[in-house]
Amino acid sequence: MKKSGECKGNLRSAQKIFRVMKMMCFLMFVLLVQVRGDVVAQNQVVSVDMKNCSVEEFLREIKEQTGIRFMYKSEYVKAIPRFDVRVEDREVMDLLEEVFAGKGIKCLYDNGVIILTKHAGKEERVTVKGVVKDSRGAALPGVTVVLKGTTTGVATGIAGDFVITLPKRDSLILVFSFVGMQTKEVRWRGEPELRVVLEDDVSEMDEVVVTGYQTITREKVTGAASTISARQLEERYTANILDNLEGRVAGLVTYGDKTMIRGTSSLYVETAPLLVVDGLPMEGKIEDLNPYDIESVTVLKDAAAAAIYGARASNGIIVITTKKAKQMGSTEIEFSGNLSIFEKKNLDYHDNFYMSPAEHVDVESDYWDYYFFRNRDEADPISSFASAYNKSSYITPIQHAYYQYATKQIDKAELESVKADLRKNNFAKEFEKHVLRRQFLQQYNLAFRTRTEKFNSNLVINYRRDNNGIVHSYDNQVNIAYRAFYDMKKWLSVNFGATGIISKIKESASEYATNPFEVPPYTRLLNDDGSYNYYSTGMFNHYYTKDDEDPALKTMNFNHLEELGYDQKITDRRNMRYQGELVFKIIDGLTVNTSFIYETERQNISNYSEADSYVMRMLRNYYTQGPGQYLIPENGGKLTTEDTRGDYWTARGQLNLQRTFAEKHAIDFLGGFEFRETRSKGTKNLLLGYDDMLQSHGAMTVDFPYLKNLYSANPYFANVYYGSAYYKYIGNAIDIVPEEHHRYASGYMNVTYTYDNRYNAFASFRKDYADLFGANAKFRGKPLWSVGASWNLNREAFMQDIVWLNNLKLRVSYGGTGNIYQGTTSYMTASTGTTNRYTKQPMAKVESPANPNLKWEKTSTINVGIDFSLFDHRLRGSVDWYNKKGSDIFSQKTLEPTKGFSSMNMNMADMTNNGVEMIVSSDLFRAKKEGGFTWTASLTASYNKNKITKMELQTMRAMELTSSGFKEGYPTSALFSYRYAGLNQEGVGERQDELGQPMYWTEDGRKVFSIDIQMEPTGALVYSGQSDPKVTLAMNNSFHYKGFSLNFMMVYYGGHKMRCRQYAPVWRLNPIYPMADYYLDAWSPTNTDTDVPGIGEWCYTATTTSVYLDTDIFVQPADFLKIRNLTLGYDVPREVVHAIGLNNLQVRFQIDNLPALWKKNKVGIDPETMGIRKQMTYVLGLNFNF
Repeated sequence: MKKSGECKGNLRSAQKIFRVMKMMCFLMFVLLVQVRGDVVAQNQVVSVDMKNCSVEEFLREIKEQTGIRFMYKSEYVKAIPRFDVRVEDREVMDLLEEVFAGKGIKCLYDNGVIILTKHAGKEERVTVKGVVKDSRGAALPGVTVVLKGTTTGVATGIAGDFVITLPKRDSLILVFSFVGMQTKEVRWRGEPELRVVLEDDVSEMDEVVVTGYQTITREKVTGAASTISARQLEERYTANILDNLEGRVAGLVTYGDKTMIRGTSSLYVETAPLLVVDGLPMEGKIEDLNPYDIESVTVLKDAAAAAIYGARASNGIIVITTKKAKQMGSTEIEFSGNLSIFEKKNLDYHDNFYMSPAEHVDVESDYWDYYFFRNRDEADPISSFASAYNKSSYITPIQHAYYQYATKQIDKAELESVKADLRKNNFAKEFEKHVLRRQFLQQYNLAFRTRTEKFNSNLVINYRRDNNGIVHSYDNQVNIAYRAFYDMKKWLSVNFGATGIISKIKESASEYATNPFEVPPYTRLLNDDGSYNYYSTGMFNHYYTKDDEDPALKTMNFNHLEELGYDQKITDRRNMRYQGELVFKIIDGLTVNTSFIYETERQNISNYSEADSYVMRMLRNYYTQGPGQYLIPENGGKLTTEDTRGDYWTARGQLNLQRTFAEKHAIDFLGGFEFRETRSKGTKNLLLGYDDMLQSHGAMTVDFPYLKNLYSANPYFANVYYGSAYYKYIGNAIDIVPEEHHRYASGYMNVTYTYDNRYNAFASFRKDYADLFGANAKFRGKPLWSVGASWNLNREAFMQDIVWLNNLKLRVSYGGTGNIYQGTTSYMTASTGTTNRYTKQPMAKVESPANPNLKWEKTSTINVGIDFSLFDHRLRGSVDWYNKKGSDIFSQKTLEPTKGFSSMNMNMADMTNNGVEMIVSSDLFRAKKEGGFTWTASLTASYNKNKITKMELQTMRAMELTSSGFKEGYPTSALFSYRYAGLNQEGVGERQDELGQPMYWTEDGRKVFSIDIQMEPTGALVYSGQSDPKVTLAMNNSFHYKGFSLNFMMVYYGGHKMRCRQYAPVWRLNPIYPMADYYLDAWSPTNTDTDVPGIGEWCYTATTTSVYLDTDIFVQPADFLKIRNLTLGYDVPREVVHAIGLNNLQVRFQIDNLPALWKKNKVGIDPETMGIRKQMTYVLGLNFNF
């Protein structure tokens, strides 16, 4: 088990922050005692037993019991007759309301005094009905409808309908308001039904920003934060929320397998942003989130917005807020379903840049004809071939046919017949027909939502099923979430929820069976009669039958389709998340909340290789030393299991204050403590001789240490090396799963001051402690802080005459965040559980040396931004410039040999990220009436320049820098290439006879071959650009007309480079796999005008394929422009929907991953896949509620 040193010193050093915490707790307690008395006073309980008492006598009794004073005019109460009252333990205000019910007296509490006022008698009332829709004709649920000048109001239902009872007047004015819509006043003059249309108001769509710790109005925000509403997310379907954010948030890049916000902030630490759900961080995957149950997504990008999260905020934060019930008084039922139909994978050899089967036959035949009949290198190639003809030497069908022809076993006609038959075959096409299947992804969501005055309940069930597009495979998941919000008292709210995710994935465990490009393209999958055709994987000679005749050995024949059913892996995963919160409302604007989240994940991976599987046949042969001499069970299969468990919790206590003083001064303050713990562990197990039907395994005791220490070859089975099978199939299956346990503690505060709704000042401070840092007291805690300011210019008096300016805001912020690298600790670490090879005794291995000066990675960011809205909000957007500097970044440092380690990770590097972001939206057409034509377009753009400014350990050799090295002065994703010097046409250097082989320039101007250039200094390389995009653009367009909607998004990624030729190993000739099609233009004495080196007859030992492909001539621009998705939707008319008992019904059709509109490279490669383009997907969607 891997152990981190117990940071006792770290815990002692945390005493300082705990003393601060105690002091803050004391101050909070004193404050609460002061303000709590005010709340308790009006909620005191009394017991009264009085007969025939007057109002004044009754009030005196209340005062004696509670000390509450009363103010009223005597004439208000004299007319009230005497009465009897007998109650026990009744709250004062409730009792007063009961006593004065129907008597025309209203009670108001103010600062320890209850004021009795007169109110009018019963009025005649009227009922107003109506429906509210948006400009596109879609119903708007949850719209607030209020009688102007009062607090009397209701909320619209799912169908946008409302009913409100009001005092009868000649004319009533109703105010309609909804987030993201312009508030509208409508006068009611007795119409039987009001039909109200609300217009979009993007300036208000983001009127609040949810940071997880607080919800703050956007006009007070000083940092860079982008918010995406549920309405925007629902414009298109994606299986996970991350895909839906592409093109919506400037600075958020999802490219390849990376997710980055404003570039890369670290070399080795995880660069993915922190995920926060309903206010608390989530340890699980973002793919676990239900995409149908998200109300809003807020992306926090700069230090002012994200520093409150401390050491995990360096890469930005994605804050998710889930949905709540909106309709008052009844249960809403929502259903959404989507069926995604994928194109079948294109396995055409030419489309995937391989030779066709016929071309492969011709190229390979040319080489074997040379080898056996024109060989210049071997005097007796037939004898050489025969001596190597054993089980462990792979022989292709063409190679075997030429060997038979050379040894007179077949004649020329038979040889040509074999080749002609092979030309007709196409393994990829057979694989596509019999192994692949049409991929269907189904996802269904059912939600039950209920809302009352005090209770909000949400039950959401999501089911996803994916057949993965291949036989014997599936990926199923059920996600069930329940959340409730309960106002128990006027001063106490309780929020709680639980989410359970159950998933099961079945897939092939074979390293060969799912890849059609592991065998020559002319191979057959099935024979003419439909039976399996057997061949080899490239490890063994299919034509060597001596071992097949030995009863102690198993055949090593292979077939993809057969093996898919023999070797299966099943992954069972259970993720549970429990979340709760108590909110104490002390006085208006002052709350204290305590929240807690506990997350647990259990995963079991089971890999069962049946007795006849390729792996088991191979292992049995490897560990057979003769008939009856078996080192592993003779019968049965292999079952490997890996069980892992993770437990994570976060607890938080927080004080929140939001108050306005003297009408112009506003304070938003929060402060609190946070504690977090993460723990993960697991076990592995291996059963040999296992029978799944009997659920039992062989009784033979396997001596695993003995198998591990077999370093020789097995003379009984083709002289194979024992160790090659052990580590891959046995050692890894019984290896240890490291146990990790970490604790974190934090204290934080955050304050925003606003003057006259024009000027905002912001400050944030947080100090984090982690058990990774403890040997040096200076570095145990990490203080993080940020400051910011903003100016709402549009509220200035001198701007009021500019009628076309609706909003103009300037922002500036500066602050620091941090990062934790859990791959190292301040103490020496060791792992146990292994056995010494020689002594056979348990041993421990030191994994890393002590690093007492270990520090947190630090990122400081300055951000300057402007938000604007013009021409009645038709044109709106924001522009940001940022400069992000990372320091104390972990990198490799070379150590002195006396240290016992060659290198270790230390805080030795710095880097910068500079960039500009912009998002601009425009309502190009607005509907003048319900159902009219609307067109909204938005452009998102970002530019990022990344550079390593300090690198302690510089890569020394060229081959290291081209693979995975970093270099000071260049981006983290820099591509370094060998400088191509052409092919050896005339004979150069020591290998003058190696014509047609690639040559490369050294730093001092010499020409050398592949084998030599790798060891040259890095000065021999040229910088070719970076692989991460510098520029990202996205254009979203949304059209609506009479219930129809059309949305599409175009994306552009540019400013980056890629290597355009895929790796295809060729030495002499390597026909085990499909050969790259560019080798059709290979050099030969008759084809010298080419950059492709000679192969087969014209290939020499100096050629190293990886070097050749890493040359500068094969670097291409990776810019591209694509339509990412196109969605056509239709909202069925309300009259039709209501006739079938629904509130609304929407159908949609969507296409994803359309072919690229433009690619800058000249070789036809899709830069996102580095090969063939992504499969197009067709999505059918249905949404309704009732």
